[in-house]
Amino acid sequence: MGQICHHFGWTLDYLLWEVDWRIVQRMLIDSPTYESEEDKKKKKDKKQVINLSEQTSEDFLENLFKKK
Repeated sequence: MGQICHHFGWTLDYLLWEVDWRIVQRMLIDSPTYESEEDKKKKKDKKQVINLSEQTSEDFLENLFKKK
């Protein structure tokens, strides 16, 4: 959060109470990242599977409580 405040010249108070949190999340998602060669190799070694499906919030909560 300090980086965002510094970049935009905002105070922490302004960021916490005046800016919609969804906007801040989008800012963080769009921020540039750095990956070293070692990180890239680790990613290749791990098989990452992302399962995309249409799921409502009710379905998610049902599945969440079934697992417990």
